[in-house]
Amino acid sequence: MKAIILSLGFVLCTSVFATAQSKATLRVQIQDIASDEGTLKVGLYNSAEKWLEEVYMGESSDIKDGQCEVVFENLPFGTYGISVYHDENNNGKMDKYLGFFPKEDYACSNQAPAKYGPPEWKDAKFIINQKTNQQLIKL
Repeated sequence: MKAIILSLGFVLCTSVFATAQSKATLRVQIQDIASDEGTLKVGLYNSAEKWLEEVYMGESSDIKDGQCEVVFENLPFGTYGISVYHDENNNGKMDKYLGFFPKEDYACSNQAPAKYGPPEWKDAKFIINQKTNQQLIKL
């Protein structure tokens, strides 16, 4: 009986420890922002299917001296992508010419290029597999 209780306790402690270890913090630093006007909108995505369509987590940040930082906490280990845009007029959306071409500066993780359309998931994705993580994005 004592062995069963000890085994159960060990399994419970191991699963709690594993759960605590599988959560991560992600610091996103954005540099080379053209002006300090407005805010920077940062979207974190966790799948190719939702890329640039449905944000997993989002943050906004004020800009100081052409840079800012946002922090995402308690992230499960996995694959993610980031998109950012400079909402210069604080209207809460990315302004576009003719409804297609962005008027406001934007960028993605891994400096994923926008070739004949928005950046692709395969170019922007990165893996979080440790407790602390950092991404640098230049606008």
